[in-house]
Amino acid sequence: MRYLAPRVLVFAAFLLLACGGPGMGQEAPQDLPTVAVLDFTGLMIGEGANSAPLGKAVSAMLVTELSDRDGIRVIERYHLQDLLTEQRLSLSGRVEDDTALEVGLMVGAQYTIYGQVTSIGGTTRMDMRIVNVETSEVMEVEKLSDETSELLSMVVRMADMFSEKLDLEPPSTREEVAAIPVQATIAFSRGVDFEDRGETERAIEQYRRALEIYPAHRDARKALDRLLEGGITQ
Repeated sequence: MRYLAPRVLVFAAFLLLACGGPGMGQEAPQDLPTVAVLDFTGLMIGEGANSAPLGKAVSAMLVTELSDRDGIRVIERYHLQDLLTEQRLSLSGRVEDDTALEVGLMVGAQYTIYGQVTSIGGTTRMDMRIVNVETSEVMEVEKLSDETSELLSMVVRMADMFSEKLDLEPPSTREEVAAIPVQATIAFSRGVDFEDRGETERAIEQYRRALEIYPAHRDARKALDRLLEGGITQ
């Protein structure tokens, strides 16, 4: 295991507050498990061999979906990326069980979610793995396959599977899960990748592109608002 410097532990505590902890003067919820979602590995291969980092999009969408559920805390993806950068820990390749465990320990999460996603010829296959950080147990592997336009539906089903394992109550209300045009998913995936690389203006361009194609893209809207509120104006 990597040695955790004191500043990392302090930052991890900050993350727990940032991912949905109570505000000042509010009573802290007790015993809420914390979840870290690592980037899924895999690409979308489109026409002309054009590719998009679909795994990053899946991670961002899964964080949003889980964050809307009661009974858990979810570390925001950009906070997790900051910590990985701070520790110079690269997860550019396939994530193994021990790496997922290490990251979970680093950020104080009880569960780490990761996996693979591949989209070729309009069909997407998604595999999800879950590590119980406290017991080092790898929970059941979940596999789904559907049309790429049904990506959000697949993410919601993955979130439901995870919630069932933790005996969480399903969301009290949920909008109908609609299909997302593939071109919007490509733009959103590229936006997440540009943001990770610090190319904020290009990320904003891609998020806006996703919203032009599909105005109801909640994750593109969330990401765009966050960047604009951070002082970037276009």
